[in-house]
Amino acid sequence: MKKMDKRLRRLIVVLSVILAVAAIVGALVAIDSIITSGKAKDISVEEAQTLVDTTLDDLPVNIAKSAIEIRKNTVVTVKSVESRKNKELVFHCTYTTLDVKTSINEEAINEIVASAADAFSAVMGQIQAENTLNKYIASAERTPEREIDIYAYETRNEGIKLHLSDETVNTVFGGILDVQDRINGTMSYVDSDGKTHDISRDNALRDGCVGGISLKNYSSERPDTSTAIRRTWNNFKDEFHRNFIKDGRWKYLAKGLGTTLAITALALVLGIVIGVVIAVVRCTYAKTGKLIVLDKICKVYLSIIRGTPVMIQLMIIYFVLLLPVGIEKFPAAVICFGVNSGAYVSEIIRGGIMAVDDGQSEAGRSLGLGYVATMWHIVVPQAFKAILPSLANEFITLLKETSVAFYIGVADLTQGGLKIRSLTYSNFMPLIAVALIYLVLVLALSYLVSLLERRLRKSDRR
Repeated sequence: MKKMDKRLRRLIVVLSVILAVAAIVGALVAIDSIITSGKAKDISVEEAQTLVDTTLDDLPVNIAKSAIEIRKNTVVTVKSVESRKNKELVFHCTYTTLDVKTSINEEAINEIVASAADAFSAVMGQIQAENTLNKYIASAERTPEREIDIYAYETRNEGIKLHLSDETVNTVFGGILDVQDRINGTMSYVDSDGKTHDISRDNALRDGCVGGISLKNYSSERPDTSTAIRRTWNNFKDEFHRNFIKDGRWKYLAKGLGTTLAITALALVLGIVIGVVIAVVRCTYAKTGKLIVLDKICKVYLSIIRGTPVMIQLMIIYFVLLLPVGIEKFPAAVICFGVNSGAYVSEIIRGGIMAVDDGQSEAGRSLGLGYVATMWHIVVPQAFKAILPSLANEFITLLKETSVAFYIGVADLTQGGLKIRSLTYSNFMPLIAVALIYLVLVLALSYLVSLLERRLRKSDRR
């Protein structure tokens, strides 16, 4: 009854903590929604005009003379400003620009590409393409005055920020993006001087052709108007998707985890076998004085393995000993960690056997049992019960030590995290994910060890 009450109290405490955290998160989300959904601050038409002109002036690349020329002939006039919910502002504008899309038709694009293809270098190709572009831009007609709505948003860090969608940029610059797409996407072959040029794979040629109308990188996504809490959460979601969801990158961790667990389990089995053999040899020498040569060999083994880092042992075993004879990375890792673990397991077993009172051995002898029978039936069962928790802790230690297996190219859990890191150039998410997986495994194994120790203590009291 007391045990049930204790468990019930623990459950109530856990549920209370969960509910408190959920309430705090819910309150923060509600506050964030209220702040984010409000109207943007009012700005004057003059301020809106300055923002529009400054933003559009910054779009053409410095060396893109054709794009700069288009911008010079583009006039956007803000007529009124409307403030809406969700921190949104609408600039009701009129505009006139050069009709670039109509002027630079397929025939013009063919001439532009041909002029670049005839050049003897990429730089000269871009210059000739730009000269041809300028010829058509100079002859382009102005569009009549039209209306356009340009959107802006009040952000927390950057103030009022213009939202330059692809449609807005393309419209204000007379179809400049359409021209870029036609050069990059639809033109595969061009005829020049009786020759057919394949530009489907010639990126330098296509870049040279659009160099004169290049625009600086701009984001067509809606500016983030959320508070710091929501923005942090959005950034976390984006990073999580980029590191784990996109292209199924989580599979690197899943496969690596399977490899890590396989290495750990096989190495532990090998370590127990080696540990038992060495422990028997050393205990036999300590109790009977026999097997002196084997005892010396075991001491040398223990000194070397326990006195050198496991990473150095891994590289020596694989690169120096096993690679020349053609043994693969995975078995090499199992052998290395098994040999390393065997040194520590042997001392655990030896300590357990030596901890059993000598009176137990003498009692076995008095019953007519030999040395081997006494050890097997009386000493070892008692020693095993004492060393079982220590062996379980050795398994936990071995699990963490296998994280250096990636040094020889084993696709373990750590290597999976580093693979994701190399693809996304992100340090935080992949490394934290690897650390958390190891932490969860260690905590779960530690909990099982604590249950085992509790069970053994109960049996001792009976």
